[in-house]
Parts: sequence; structure tokens; C-alpha cells
Amino acid sequence: MTVTIEAPALTAYIARIFEGVGAPPEEAAQVAEHLVGSNLRGHDSHGVIRTFGYVQQVRNGVLKPGAPLTIERETASTALISGGWNLGMPPAIQAMDLAVRKAKGTGIAFVSMHDVGHIGRVGAYGDQAQRQGMIAMGGVNSPGGRLVAAFGGSHRRTGTSPLMIAMPTGNPDEPFILDMATSVVAEGKLKVAVNAQKPVPDGWILDGEGNASNDARDFYGTGEHETPGTLLPVGGPDGGYKGFGLNLAVETLSGVLSGAGTSIEGVRGTNGVWFMALDPSGFLPIEAFTTGLDELIAFAKEPPLAPGHGEILTAGEPERRRMAHRLEHGIELDDETWRQINAAAEETGTTVPEMGWS
Repeated sequence: MTVTIEAPALTAYIARIFEGVGAPPEEAAQVAEHLVGSNLRGHDSHGVIRTFGYVQQVRNGVLKPGAPLTIERETASTALISGGWNLGMPPAIQAMDLAVRKAKGTGIAFVSMHDVGHIGRVGAYGDQAQRQGMIAMGGVNSPGGRLVAAFGGSHRRTGTSPLMIAMPTGNPDEPFILDMATSVVAEGKLKVAVNAQKPVPDGWILDGEGNASNDARDFYGTGEHETPGTLLPVGGPDGGYKGFGLNLAVETLSGVLSGAGTSIEGVRGTNGVWFMALDPSGFLPIEAFTTGLDELIAFAKEPPLAPGHGEILTAGEPERRRMAHRLEHGIELDDETWRQINAAAEETGTTVPEMGWS
């Protein structure tokens, strides 16, 4: 069974849940808008499925809603930030704003952050920067988290280490936003598959014995094998060394540079973060940059097309299409995800809305 909910109603419900664990209303709204925004764009792995886990981190004392951000070290073009162990989205929004402000003065800025919860979909912060005329890059790691095998390995070594690159085009609502895990998929997509009781494609995971599997439960050790399995780096059996190389690079920039810790040791369920903002107007007029990128995208999308493909899509287009569809038709949640959200609501004293099943 599934339940379908309109985005505004779901956003309001999730915001009330986070207010219930102590988040100031403005910050609760930021978290809710981010999570629902991820579902709207088809990134269900980083959407409201995360609600229960975030609430548990607060109740366990790991996260402290409303905690202030602190700049620990700073130059004209850099900053080292403590997120105060707040929920991830509010300090991440502030961190990217700081990077943008610095880049407007120096041309380029790099901000690193530790002591912060899971910041969600990294592409959202790239969108935040490009709307202010900036090119942005960024990534996160998961201190103490091990989900992905090294290329050629069969056991967990690193996190999924997502990487983001965002650039403005002539239309601020149609930017180029690359947001990718350096593993084949984000781990949250396995949670979605487990909740929906669906198999995963070939090449995503190995089971606890190092064999290929299509059962997402094998990743968690709740399937046929009790030993947890592992995700694989992006690139497949022949090109996985490329994804593994990117994985280690993002892990280092996120966890070592910030002091948050790497997959070797750190606070589970949190992020080390890095954001970079670059002002293209330091090189050429912004209109010249966006025109050049628009022309490049149009050129890349020209036919002929490969067999079986009806069009060419660039980074950000699939998300915009899913968003248009889900804004019109609602967000569909599986019954297990909905049950978990309602369990989080009950723990925080939030009234569970009456919803019809479809």
C-alpha cells in the first residue's frame, strides 16, 4: 500500500515533528522543506524517509536542534565552522551563504564544517549558490560510517561520499546541478528498496559473503545472510577505480580537512562538509558564462541518439521533471516509510493526520 500526500501538507507535518523535538520554527521549516524537496525531485533516499532517524538522534542526545553555528577559524576566503551538533540543514544553509559572501569579495571561497547532523541532498546547496550567480562545488562524508567497498575489495571501507557541482545557466530555474554519490547509489536508495520490498539492480551491492545480490536486505544483514554486505563504487567492475578515487578524495576534503573524522572514526549519522563558491564574473561577464554553458548544453543534446534513447538529459533535468509531476500529483510514500514518520510524530507529541490509502 501507499499513501499520496500533497507537498505543502507533508512539509507542514514534517515541520511540526521537528518543532516537537525542539527545533525553532524557522529551522524546522528549513529541515522539512529540504526533505520534502528531495522527495519532489525523486531523491526519496534523502527525503522524509530520514525523519525518524533524525528524531532518534535528537532523542539520543547526538543532535541539538537550534544550536548556533560557530566560526572557529577564518580568513578572507576560508572558514572552519562548527555546526554545534544542530540538525544538518540550518547550519549547512548558513555555511553556503558564508562561502558565497566571501567569494563575492575574493573571487573564490572554501568553507569546511564539522559537528553537524546529516545535511541531506548536497545539490540543494549548489542550487542555493547558483541562484546568487556562483559556481559551486561541495561534498560530505559520514564520519565513522562504512558502507562502500574499495575497488577490488568486498567489505565496507568508506561512506558514499557524495559530490556536487552546480553552475548557473541563462535560466536560474534550470541550472546545471550534478549531485552524485561516488558509490553506485546512495545508501538511502537501499532503505527505500527495503521499505518498498523491491529488488535492486545488478551491480549495486555485494552480500556479506562478497557475492553479487539483488536483495537490499543483504546489505543490512537482514536477508539470507546475517553478515552485512557492501555498496560498490561508481564505475562498475571495470571502471570502479574511478569512483573509488573520487570517493577517497571527497572523504578527505570532507572529513580530514574539517576535523570531523573519516570512515575510520567519528560520530555516526553526522557529516563532515566542504563547500566552495567561485564567482565567474572574475573571469568574464556572468551573461557570457551562462550563454556559453547554455550553448554547450544545447550542443551536447543534439541528435543523433543512441538506440533505445529518446532524448539526452543533462544534470538537473530529471529532477525538475519529477518535481513538476509530483507537485501536480502528490508525493507517494510506501506504507513502511509512512509508518516510521508517524512513529516519529507520536514520539514528539505531534498529531498524526488522517490520510487515505491508495
